[in-house]
Amino acid sequence: MNTKCEVNRKFRLRNTTAVTAPVYRLLGAFLLAALLLAGARSQLVSASFEPASPQGMNPQQVAATIKANAQALKTFTYQQRMQLQLKGETKKVTLNQMSYDMYGNEQKTLLSEQPPADAQPSGGRLKQRVVAKKTGEFKDMMQEIAALVKSYTELPPEQLQAALKQGSFSQGQGDMQGAIQIQMQNVIQQGDSLTIWIDRTAMLFRRAVIATTYEGNPVTATANYAMLPTGQVYMAQTILNYPKKEVVVEIDNSNYQRSQ
Repeated sequence: MNTKCEVNRKFRLRNTTAVTAPVYRLLGAFLLAALLLAGARSQLVSASFEPASPQGMNPQQVAATIKANAQALKTFTYQQRMQLQLKGETKKVTLNQMSYDMYGNEQKTLLSEQPPADAQPSGGRLKQRVVAKKTGEFKDMMQEIAALVKSYTELPPEQLQAALKQGSFSQGQGDMQGAIQIQMQNVIQQGDSLTIWIDRTAMLFRRAVIATTYEGNPVTATANYAMLPTGQVYMAQTILNYPKKEVVVEIDNSNYQRSQ
């Protein structure tokens, strides 16, 4: 029994290096598409909803602006770098070229990946079985966490409208000065929160933060947005953090170029 536990402990960190393209592509597709378009989804509420906000923001105007921005971004190609860290150690880094086809579907081309997806762990059959088991467990966990966070960006209109009606509006502070902060609580789980910052001038997202729990343990996701010289706002960086397992996934988008 002690020998088996020691084997599990010995190879635990190394096992996670085998969690490669499947988990990465899942996180990439979800975080890029969902968080980038979260604004469009989150603002498409009925025209009758008028939050009691001293800032006097017009939800319909915000919705139209964000939707147009999301469509405009589909005319660009860009690069997306993803980094998976476990206990402070980088386990996987990928770089993809991102684009959209004529139907608006996301296309991804792998440019580089370290370590390679086909890298096999050394050792005998016992070690390989341990690796396979741990890899499967880690992959399942990341898929479930990704699905949980995604659920906040794809709220049904009625549920979202109820959350917005209870939302707290305030002026953005610090690096969010000039933005309107909208904080919603108990959105999906008791005690969770979804906070967004909207630029008062551009009427587009500057930041989105999700704070929830997975199996009773905290999970956070933060998306920061930047503006292109052409005026479109894009998701510059997203960080997903699961402290229980000391897992951090960072996504950075850059090098936007017109493709159409």
